Amino acid sequence: MKTTKKVLLLITLISLCACKKDSKGEKDTYTSIKSTASSECLAPANWFTMVNNTRQTPPPNEGPTSVFANNATVTNCDFHQWSWQKFLWLTNEVNGVPSFITTLIQVNADGQRLDPSNGIVLTDTAQASSASDILKTPNYPSGVPKSTTVYYSIFMDKLMYSTMLKYGPIAKNDPSKVKDITFPVGSLELKTSWIDASVLKDPSSYFITQGVINGVKTKVALLGMHVVGVVENHPEFVWATFEHENLAPAYDWSKATPTTDAPVTSSVDYPFFNKSSTATVTNITSKNGIYTDVFSVYKYGVPVEKAMKGSHNVQLYMKTSQNGSQNFNNIRTINESVKKQLKGIWNNYFYNGSIWINTEGYNGTPAQAALLDSLSGTLSESTPGKLTRGSIAAYNITMETYVQVGFAPKSIHQVTVDSLVNCFSCHNASHRSKLSPLYISHVFNGYVGSLKGLTRKQIKQESVKEIMDDYNLRLKLR
Repeated sequence: MKTTKKVLLLITLISLCACKKDSKGEKDTYTSIKSTASSECLAPANWFTMVNNTRQTPPPNEGPTSVFANNATVTNCDFHQWSWQKFLWLTNEVNGVPSFITTLIQVNADGQRLDPSNGIVLTDTAQASSASDILKTPNYPSGVPKSTTVYYSIFMDKLMYSTMLKYGPIAKNDPSKVKDITFPVGSLELKTSWIDASVLKDPSSYFITQGVINGVKTKVALLGMHVVGVVENHPEFVWATFEHENLAPAYDWSKATPTTDAPVTSSVDYPFFNKSSTATVTNITSKNGIYTDVFSVYKYGVPVEKAMKGSHNVQLYMKTSQNGSQNFNNIRTINESVKKQLKGIWNNYFYNGSIWINTEGYNGTPAQAALLDSLSGTLSESTPGKLTRGSIAAYNITMETYVQVGFAPKSIHQVTVDSLVNCFSCHNASHRSKLSPLYISHVFNGYVGSLKGLTRKQIKQESVKEIMDDYNLRLKLR
């Protein structure tokens, strides 16, 4: 018995020491939270098989013979493994070009197919939360490097694109006829963020390719990527996000208290933070018009909070619908596992979490579609007992910059589970009182809107209004 206790103590100490540093080399302020993870979530060696000096990651199994086919046995780790494997498969390179660029279809926010023959087409700058939410690099006093804006592109696989084309006209004419329709298993959508590579002080760690920014050919650097795909039993999509490991500083939870926020500073410059700046929650609040000096709050999209335990100021995982400790440690260990095995430019990107819905007990696509319809605009709710799983505060620092702690936070320390925002806050089965899982995709919404003759500005305004109406109603009902 004594030997067993010693072994368990040693394992716990090793686990805590293993996460002393995060992907940015900064102090990991989460080590004070007791780990309850019973095992590690690892990346299999066959993901990194090299053929002719090129990585050949196989595609993940997503269908009826996959781990997702049994809702009683599928694990939290299974979703994180799918996320990483899908990203690696999409970045398999042929002649130096990742497959997502050559095999997927680039579309705009209205679902219109684009011609990327001269490079990735980049015109969109607004984030989903508001047309005024734009991310820029800092304005340095010297003017070097110059301040520039982040641009976004969207890709779809042929299956999702053809499904959108099939059901878009039906939804335009009679929305009731698409009520129980879902995107089929294997459907894939990517959203990617890019920047003019010339403004980076050191672009050597970024994937760089040819882009066309507002009609001008420019070398662009990849900042982040949402990998959004349908697997068996999950028509809501699994929403995974990846980003470059060195874009902005992290909020220092060790300096925060249950009643005060910690101001954010940095001893080094980041692409989106000037070391001479001091930032607060205002810098990451939607519609504030502050476009730079931003920071990340919840590592891996796992929400935490400060509390008093006796006379001690402690850090705890927020009580939500998901086991925060398990989820955090699974992401941490699979990131470490990938980091040890992955070679080349893609080793500079990390997985920042994913979110999905627990569909156990809802057997078959019709029952799952009905569930998504019934949850409607409340799909994102993450209080204990709700169905969200994974990183229930999932975000990408370049795509959900201004909603990491809600739409209108007054502080970080006052954020509660009720005010959290995640992918499902914006992406759900409700659209202007019409219900269908197809509406979970904003591109589908945009395509239907374009068929109705709406302008892109009108489509954007309609989307933002509905998001805010759902969010405000949710808070009002609490």
